[in-house]
Amino acid sequence: MVLTGRLSVRTHPWLADHDVLGTVLLPGTGYVELAIRAGEEVGCEVVEELTIEALMPLPPHGGLAIQVVVDAPDAGGRCSLAVYSRPDDARSDAPWSKHASGVLAPGTAQAPPAGTLTLDPADWPPTGATEVDISGVYDYLTGQGYGYGPMFRGLRGIWSRGKETFAEVSLPEDSLDVGKEFRLHPSILDAALSATDFMDGRRPQDVGGTQLPFAWSGVTLHAAGSSRLRVRITAVESHRSQGSDAVRLELTDPSGTPVATIDSLVVRPVTAAKVNAAAAAGGGEREAVFQLVTQQLPLGGAVAASTDRWAVIGVDTDLATGTLYPDLTALGAALSGGAPAPGIVVLPVPSGLPGGSSGDHEDIPAAVRSVTGYVLDTVQSWLADERYAQSRLIVVTRNALPVKESDAAPVDLVQAPVWGLLRSAQEEYPGRFVLVDSDGSATARESLPAVAASGEPEAILRGAEVRVPRLARVAAAAPTMPLPWDADGTVLITGGTSGLGAVVARHLVEQHGVRHLLLAGRRGEDAPGATELRDALHGLGAHVTLAACDTADRAAVDDLLTGIPAAHPLTAVVHAAAVMDNALLAGLTLAQVDAVMRPKVDAAWNLHEATRGLDLKAFILFSSCAGLVVGVGQGNYAAANRFLDALSAHRRAAGLPSTSLAFGLWETKTGLGGGVTHADLRRMRTMGMPALPTAEGLALLDEALELDQPVLVPIRVQRDQHTTAEPPHLLKDVLGAPERPTVRKEVRAPAVTTVSAAATQLTLEQRLSGMKAAERKRTVLDVVREEVAGVSHSGPATIDVSKGFTELGLDSLAAIDLRNRLQKATGLRLPATLMFDYPSPMVLADFLLDELPPGIEENTPETAPEPASARNATGAAGDRDDASIRQALTTIPVDALRDSGLLDELLKLADHPAAPAVASGTRALQGEAGQAGEAIRTMDVDDLVRAALAAADPTRNPSEG
Repeated sequence: MVLTGRLSVRTHPWLADHDVLGTVLLPGTGYVELAIRAGEEVGCEVVEELTIEALMPLPPHGGLAIQVVVDAPDAGGRCSLAVYSRPDDARSDAPWSKHASGVLAPGTAQAPPAGTLTLDPADWPPTGATEVDISGVYDYLTGQGYGYGPMFRGLRGIWSRGKETFAEVSLPEDSLDVGKEFRLHPSILDAALSATDFMDGRRPQDVGGTQLPFAWSGVTLHAAGSSRLRVRITAVESHRSQGSDAVRLELTDPSGTPVATIDSLVVRPVTAAKVNAAAAAGGGEREAVFQLVTQQLPLGGAVAASTDRWAVIGVDTDLATGTLYPDLTALGAALSGGAPAPGIVVLPVPSGLPGGSSGDHEDIPAAVRSVTGYVLDTVQSWLADERYAQSRLIVVTRNALPVKESDAAPVDLVQAPVWGLLRSAQEEYPGRFVLVDSDGSATARESLPAVAASGEPEAILRGAEVRVPRLARVAAAAPTMPLPWDADGTVLITGGTSGLGAVVARHLVEQHGVRHLLLAGRRGEDAPGATELRDALHGLGAHVTLAACDTADRAAVDDLLTGIPAAHPLTAVVHAAAVMDNALLAGLTLAQVDAVMRPKVDAAWNLHEATRGLDLKAFILFSSCAGLVVGVGQGNYAAANRFLDALSAHRRAAGLPSTSLAFGLWETKTGLGGGVTHADLRRMRTMGMPALPTAEGLALLDEALELDQPVLVPIRVQRDQHTTAEPPHLLKDVLGAPERPTVRKEVRAPAVTTVSAAATQLTLEQRLSGMKAAERKRTVLDVVREEVAGVSHSGPATIDVSKGFTELGLDSLAAIDLRNRLQKATGLRLPATLMFDYPSPMVLADFLLDELPPGIEENTPETAPEPASARNATGAAGDRDDASIRQALTTIPVDALRDSGLLDELLKLADHPAAPAVASGTRALQGEAGQAGEAIRTMDVDDLVRAALAAADPTRNPSEG
């Protein structure tokens, strides 16, 4: 039996009230209603099992066709059930997406036997139950991503008694009659489910995150049409013993009439990535074609970062959330004059064009270089100044990202490349950069402190709305269009004489019947293999012209297009030309930026302007995922590719065809400086993004060109035993956390009589605290060995710790990966040059051992020192043992104290006017300037901190903590 129907927010407006993480979803309780209704048709009135396999997002326009398919009964009378949907305007041969499956069983809908239910209408609220405060619960849920409207805010009261939870729920007063149209209205049942967050004395805050129904068992409806319910909820102990928080629900109306029983319900967390993917896919996904989407950032009750120690660089008063400085030099001068180092520095990015314009008739490539160069110079100066070592830099662009069609302002082509440059900075210096794109409104500015406190590395501010970018798979059933190739038209391929351009040229001739190709490259016929390619394509029936053309020269582009015969006009452009000149951000030069941008930015802009008046079927830009997810050592290349993505959006907004394809790494040689190395292939594989075989890359090219999207990301995403690196932030929801090996196979626990559960989760610092010197050194060396093995893709036992890192096969990109791994493993902030400063595992281990606090044999896991991150919090220094602080100070090299600026301040303490006042009431300083060392040695922690602050700021009140 097949039951059909249609769902939309127009025909069922109450569904619009079920907004989860920015997407309207059919609630999980909606599947229960569908299953009950189907069961009635086949005489199976018990929903024995029902599992929700995929979310069902409802489109803002149009609707979904629904099918509930019930199979023939088995020998026991049970029937399998499945729920499907597809767009209601889909072609007749379009695929259906499966959302839920289950089993319907024969049973009775009559009331259960007397005494089975324990809700007494005369005893309400139940005797001995304590009322629970639910005020503000929906405000909190809104912050967690549940954008519930009135129909899904039906919780009226909750009471708790031991392991029982009771609730009263109802539909809104003006919608009570709606409940009569349903067997069990999904919104009132959903309200009953929300009471499960209060079980065992919990609050929704204790549950956290966003959770949706997943699996139902034993659902029986006893009476239909209820609009007010009383609910009893208990834990299903058999499930709880298996680690699952299943609950049982009993529902009656206010008169005590049984309405429904649910033997078991299990919920599961849902991520925004899943919601976004479902919204894009309609339930299905394309395996290797992604798109950049945005999702609402559920800030909830997050406390905004204090702006007391914020500095803003530039004259952008729209971002005046802190002290304004005209440039970084001015801020540095203020620090030299005694101002405290800012916790956060905000860098608004200038437009680079008169009046902030980003139109078609400006010198866009020159403006791109100017703005990118300014940001690069500022970032390099900021990184080089140790006074900002504990600061974060928030780089704010304006309208650099296309978010949605309703955005009033066009994409700023000049600022967009900054996102590529800073993505590299984020990879190379984890935790030190935040990227924000704003619309410049006052409400957007007010959200900046909350974004700073959220932990998100990237955010998009549009008015009061805060969104974050993610990569999500494109819908399997997404609308498609014919491929753009025309046998009679000419296809121009830049970079077409070698690398990917040559691969694509052959593909178009062999697979798509293209017969007229114009292959442009800087060397034309002189490029290696160019004439052989032409001859091979001639043999396949194609007419191929090889042209020596620098497409970064506008006049050369005009001459190139003029030579195309009128009989075979230009119908498609494939811009595949590129050059790479890699360098880590700290050493990246403007010359390297220019070298990479010429064939990408200048050429693309020239092609855009030169073809605007032509009737093109396709304008295809070969971009790179380096601008999105893997930009280490490629800041210039990442920036250039983000320009291509922005240009594609810019053309689409102008009604012109365009598709930018941010490909992942190909296994084929690309001509970008020697081809792909084995180290490149290994590195991408450890990140969960293995390289594309040529055949797969070409298949993804065809698949992507069928989709009507301005920017697509064709990449393989695969987590397997080789995936050990931390996944790129934009792919974390897709890839999940890597399986990291334990640091040591045999960990000797500190000598204690009883080891608490927390002992198995000790930080490295805590583990070391109870070890003797030899064991500490061995442990740290093992940590280094493990992380080097992870970077070099070798077994830890094969790592010769006395060999140099270069001998072990580690390059500059591996150095960044190693630094990031060790930073996470040790809790220390480490320089990007770590591998070069300490050139072997053994030397590096000695350095780390010196940086970590010395051990204190007596500490147990329960009394171990706090990790470095906790000690950095305000006031934490006073919690450390005085002796351990003094001992730690003796291990810090004098050069490190001098470089940090602390040495001079410590030496000033003895003769500083504030010193006696600081010590007053605690411990007097013993001596004058010549006795500075003794004075410092005898000070306790509180005195030392106060004295250092006073020395740095003579105006400070010494009595302040």
